Amino acid sequence: MIRFLIAPLLALASWNACAAVAVVEPAAPTASPAAIAAVPAVEQKPSEVVLSSAESMLGMPYRLGGNAVSETDCSAMVRAAFTHVGIELPRSTSEQIKLGKKVDAKNLRPGDLMFYRWGKRRLHVAVYAGDGEIVHASPAAGQVIRTQLTKDWNRRLVQIRRVL
Repeated sequence: MIRFLIAPLLALASWNACAAVAVVEPAAPTASPAAIAAVPAVEQKPSEVVLSSAESMLGMPYRLGGNAVSETDCSAMVRAAFTHVGIELPRSTSEQIKLGKKVDAKNLRPGDLMFYRWGKRRLHVAVYAGDGEIVHASPAAGQVIRTQLTKDWNRRLVQIRRVL
């Protein structure tokens, strides 16, 4: 189990790799700054930070044109997730699809952007989460969700881009 401090929240988080869950608990009010500072920091890969940020928005209401503060659409969710690694993405999917390098589906990695065609001109973007799943702001579900990729999703896939 790895323990690390979430400094802005003054909380301790434990990562249980077997269960693949993080447990966040308030730091003890009697803990001295030195004791808190003694908790080792954990370096995360940029792709892990992006995915974690996207997953932190799970359940956020969907709204076309939303800004990822209280409501979001797919491109705003992706844009917000990438700001946590210092990458400023454009606001629209039509601009986001031009970034990074094109990736073949067999080389897909968590954090990659997956672009889908819905209708004649609508693009949808999602963050690949690994294990055949994506995190995206779903108009149909009305919120940010994690979705298992299916043949229907694969049929609509336009392009995969690696920005990281």
